[in-house]
Amino acid sequence: MKKVLLTMLALAFIQISYSQDFKFGKVSKEELQEKFYPLDSTANAAYLYKKRSTYTAISGGSIRLITEIQVRMKIYNKEGFDWSTVEINLYGNSNSNSENVSNIKAVTYNFEDNKIQETKLNKDAIFSEQKSEHWKVKKFTMPNLKEGSVLEWSYKVYSPYISSIDDVVVQQEIPIKKLEARVKLLEWFLFNKRQKGYYPFNINESTKFNSALKTSDKVIEVLEENIPALKAEPYVNNMSNYAASLQLEVASLSAPEYGLFENYATSWDEVAKKILKSSSFGGELKKTKHLKEDIIKLKGEFKTNQAKIAGALEFVKSKIKWNGNFGQYSEKGLKKAYSEGSGNIGDINLTLVAVLRELGINANPVLVSTRKHGIPITPTNRGFNYVVALAETEEGEVLVDASEKFSLTNVLPIRALNWKGTIIRDNETVDFIDLATSIPSNNEFTLDYKINEDGLIEGLTRVKYENLATINYRNENTDLDEDELISNIEQRNNDIEILNFRVTNLNEISKPILEIYQFEKEDGVEIIGDKMYLSPMLFLSEKENPFKLEKREYPIDFGAPWQKRVITAIEIPAGYSIESLPENLAIGLSNNIGKFIYSIKQSGTKILLTSFVEVNQGVIPAQNYQEIKGFYKIIVEKNTEKIVLVKG
Repeated sequence: MKKVLLTMLALAFIQISYSQDFKFGKVSKEELQEKFYPLDSTANAAYLYKKRSTYTAISGGSIRLITEIQVRMKIYNKEGFDWSTVEINLYGNSNSNSENVSNIKAVTYNFEDNKIQETKLNKDAIFSEQKSEHWKVKKFTMPNLKEGSVLEWSYKVYSPYISSIDDVVVQQEIPIKKLEARVKLLEWFLFNKRQKGYYPFNINESTKFNSALKTSDKVIEVLEENIPALKAEPYVNNMSNYAASLQLEVASLSAPEYGLFENYATSWDEVAKKILKSSSFGGELKKTKHLKEDIIKLKGEFKTNQAKIAGALEFVKSKIKWNGNFGQYSEKGLKKAYSEGSGNIGDINLTLVAVLRELGINANPVLVSTRKHGIPITPTNRGFNYVVALAETEEGEVLVDASEKFSLTNVLPIRALNWKGTIIRDNETVDFIDLATSIPSNNEFTLDYKINEDGLIEGLTRVKYENLATINYRNENTDLDEDELISNIEQRNNDIEILNFRVTNLNEISKPILEIYQFEKEDGVEIIGDKMYLSPMLFLSEKENPFKLEKREYPIDFGAPWQKRVITAIEIPAGYSIESLPENLAIGLSNNIGKFIYSIKQSGTKILLTSFVEVNQGVIPAQNYQEIKGFYKIIVEKNTEKIVLVKG
C-alpha cells in the first residue's frame, strides 16, 4: 500500500512539476525524459498535444475550407515507432479541383549529452502516393527516431469541397493528453452534428462576429484532456470506425445578399444518378465492342447461369491484372485496361459487370468502402474506394471480384468484406447488400501420432483449407518456395520438425488446399516418474484467449463464418495405460451463434479425439462479447487439459 501511495505521489509530482508549452518547437526536457505515460504505462506512444483548426475563407470569389493541424507526440519504446509515419489523405478530381497540403513542418527531438537535439524533416523525404483516381496521400516518416523521442509536425490543407468536413477525431489507439479542435463555419452554412463512438466528450458551441462579412459565424469546439486509448483487440475490421469523433454534415449554403445558394444534401438515388453519368463509370459500362469476339466464345462455352458467372470471373482475371490501385471509377478505360492487361479495381470489376451483362446475366456494380477506408453512413460518393460485381439470377445473388486472383464466387477477398455494399442500378436507384459471405471458412486437421518411451512424438498431419481460408492461404504462401513454407509451418506450430511435406491444389482455386506432412516433436510430453502428461492436440491447441478486455464496445469481426475441426489419433506407448482422460464436452452459444464439441475416448491401443468449433456469424455484435470471451476461455481450458498415461 505504501509503494502504491508513493507511486501516486510521484506521478502527481511529475504532472505538476513542469508547465507544458504547446507552441511549436517549445519541447521541454521533462517531456523528453518521461519514461512512460503516467495514466497508462502500457502505452507505446501518446499524443501530448493535438490541435486542429478548420475554418472557411473566401479567395478569388470562391469559398475554401482550410484545416490547420499541429501534433506533438511522445514515443516511449520501439513498438511506438509505428506511429511515426504521417499520412495526409487528399481528395480531388483534377489538379485544379483537388485538396492540397502546404506548410509541412516536422521535427524530431531527442535528449542527448544533457541537451535537446533537433532533427528536421528533409523536404525530399515527403512522398506522394496515388491511391485511386480520386484519392492521393502525402506521406512522411519522422527522422532520427529513438526510444524517448518527442515528435512534432504541422501542416495546412486547402479544400474546395466545402461540404465535406473531415471528422473531428477525439479518440485513437494511443492516449491523448490534450486535444483542442475548433471548426468555424460561415453563418451561411446549415449543418448537422453527429457524435460517433463510445467515449463521451463535450461539444461547445458559440458564435463569433466576422467583421469582413458582417456575419455571426458558428464555432464548434471539442476541448478534452487525458483521453484514454481505444484499446485494440484481435478480430476488428478497422479500429478508426469505432473511435469517438464528431461528424459535421453540411446540408446547404445560403447567402441571398451575395446571390449564393447551394444544396449539398443528397440522397442515395442522387449518388447513383451522378456516378452513372460519369464517363469513367456509367459511360465505360457501355463500351463493350472490344469484347465482342471473347463474348462469342464465352457464350459457346458456358450455358448455365452458374457456369456463366464463374466463367466470366475467370475470364476477366486472365485478361486484366490488378495494378494495386483502388477506386470505383475506371482509371484507364475498359478498352485500354483490356489491351494493356492491367488496371485498377474499377477497370477490372466494371469489365466484369459488362461481360456478365453481355452473357445475359442481370449484373450491376456494387460500391464498396474497403476495411481501411471506413464505413459510409450517409449518402456519399466520396465514401467509396472500391467496386465489385453483383450477378442476380433465379438461383440467387452472387458477388464476384476479379481483382483477386484467388477469389471465388460469393467469397470476396477480406479487404472488401466491410459491412454493406451499395448496388448501383441502371434506373438510377440503389439497393444495399450484405458483403459478408454466409459460406464458412473451413479448416480441418487430422493428427495421427505415436510416443516413444523417451517422450519423442512422431506423427502425420493432414490439413484441408476451404473457401475464404484458401484465399488467405494462397495469398500468404503462393510466392514462397517449399523451404520457406516448411519453415513458417514449423515456427507457427511450436517449432515442430517437418520431415516430409506435400501441398496439393495450390493453384487450382476451385478445389480445397491439402497439406500433408510428417513431423517430430521432442518436448511435447512431460515425463514425471512413471507418468506421461500431454495435451492431446499438441500444436493445434488453442493456448491463449484472444479476448482480454473487461468490456469491448465494438463488434467481433471474423470476416466470415468459420469452422475448425481437429481429429486426433494417439498410439498409446507400449507398456503404458491410461490413468485419466479429459471429460467430453458440448456447449452452444445463444441464437445459434456457434458451438464447441469435444469428444475423447479409448479405442484399443489408441486414444481418439475430435474437437469441433463452429461460429455461424462473420460479425458478432459487441453485446455478445462476454459470451464469446467465455466461450474461448472454455475452448482454451479444454485444449490444454492433459491426458495422463501411467507405466505398467
